[in-house]
Amino acid sequence: MTKCIIHSNIKLCEGGDTVVEETIREIRKTEQEAEEITAHAKGQGTQLLEQTRQETEQAKAAMIEQAQEKAKAARETAQAAGERRLAEALESAEREIAEIRKTAKEKEEKAVQTVIASLV
Repeated sequence: MTKCIIHSNIKLCEGGDTVVEETIREIRKTEQEAEEITAHAKGQGTQLLEQTRQETEQAKAAMIEQAQEKAKAARETAQAAGERRLAEALESAEREIAEIRKTAKEKEEKAVQTVIASLV
């Protein structure tokens, strides 16, 4: 004969307490595994956030470097254009000065001839 006890809708028989203990152990084991999985997921989330932050910083640094390189190239291009214009302006000024000197020399010679002709 089997002795049975009915308690909270759980039928316990002799030796049934072992089944209940095993069930409780399995529940606790499952809860512990769930906690470990949760902790692991939190760790992965933190690691992923850190990795994303580092990648963002690297991308930001690369963009800043690229912008600085573009600015440097633009500055060098503008400087070269300014130097070309300055050289052209100096060249033009030198031609004008040479033309003025030539004209002045010709007028000086005419003036000297006019003075000599008027004295004679």
